[in-house]
Amino acid sequence: MKRTLVKADKIRFKSEFDQIRRNGTKLVGSRMLAVYAPAPDGKLRCGVVCGKKYSLLAVKRNRARRLCWESFRLLKDRLEVCHLLLIPRRRMEEAKRPEVTRELAGLLAKAGLLPAVVADTPPEC
Repeated sequence: MKRTLVKADKIRFKSEFDQIRRNGTKLVGSRMLAVYAPAPDGKLRCGVVCGKKYSLLAVKRNRARRLCWESFRLLKDRLEVCHLLLIPRRRMEEAKRPEVTRELAGLLAKAGLLPAVVADTPPEC
């Protein structure tokens, strides 16, 4: 199965980000913070927030965003329908992609959004 990330998978509007933060449940990991909320539109969607508080260098912020998006892309076909917000933390700077994917899978499994079997061996790790 081809796992792609399309425009419809992304949360883009400030009002949607605010709604997730207001109604969502927070999951705290060492490399990222994940907030999930029920999907009012019935679609699995994700957004990534990485501001200047993470790093003043755009290169580092963009890398953190790419790692989050790639981890979501690998796990999205096994996730339950919800709206997900990912916020990278500074410890993600030295992390590799498999480590980030494992952490995201663990957080989502702890919330019951991902089967525990997938969390133990995430795809392409």
